[in-house]
Amino acid sequence: MKALFLKLKQNKKIRFTAAAVLLLAFFFGCGATVVSQTADINRLKKEEAAYSSQLSARQDENAALEAILDSDDKDAYIEQKARERGYVKSDEIVFYDIAGSN
Repeated sequence: MKALFLKLKQNKKIRFTAAAVLLLAFFFGCGATVVSQTADINRLKKEEAAYSSQLSARQDENAALEAILDSDDKDAYIEQKARERGYVKSDEIVFYDIAGSN
């Protein structure tokens, strides 16, 4: 009878130890998940701030282009942009400085 009592007592210790180990593993797993999620949230907030500033810049640029399209001198703007890309009018003569700038 004493042997059976000792065996049951040892089983309780083993079950308690196993339960404690599982509980600790669960808490460490939850803690790691929380830390990982917090890092992801911080990274995503930084990305959001960067994208918000890009959006703001694009909106300002679009507003400026809308103002040009709505104005009367949009032909002058189009001509300026074409000249920046190397286009010329059909009746123009283009001179190139081949001497260099010494």
